[in-house]
Amino acid sequence: MRRWLRPALLLVLALLGACGSLPADPQNEATRRSLVLEALGQVGRPYRYGGATPEGFDCSGLVQYVYAQSGLSLPRTTREQHAYGRAIKLEDAEPGDLLFYSFSGRGIDHVAMYLGDQQAVHAPANGRSVIVASVQLRYWQEHFVDAVRVLR
Repeated sequence: MRRWLRPALLLVLALLGACGSLPADPQNEATRRSLVLEALGQVGRPYRYGGATPEGFDCSGLVQYVYAQSGLSLPRTTREQHAYGRAIKLEDAEPGDLLFYSFSGRGIDHVAMYLGDQQAVHAPANGRSVIVASVQLRYWQEHFVDAVRVLR
């Protein structure tokens, strides 16, 4: 395991355990933890347009795969995933919520999964790999559209 990944996992688990904003439903909390751990387990995997497996992910394929590993079904495309849930404020985002971005100026064309503590996991672009990035970075803020909750 990468040297920085283990401390990151421990930090996220600690934050999830201490976070007072998580739902009281223990099953929902367990699902959110499972989603975060699965997403972090994909960090470093290659980006592949149309990819939806650990051999290579695009953004919506990564999100769909992570949810499927927790037994949850999501649509395949970014736009379908956006329409699947309900909009929430970014400051209300909880681990497992989806964050949507527009880079083309023609609507939503990127999705990331919120991890908690102002961090999200992304499958960003060709030639790159799955990363964790702060939602507060200017680059992501400039392209942010909205946050969506798909867990009920």
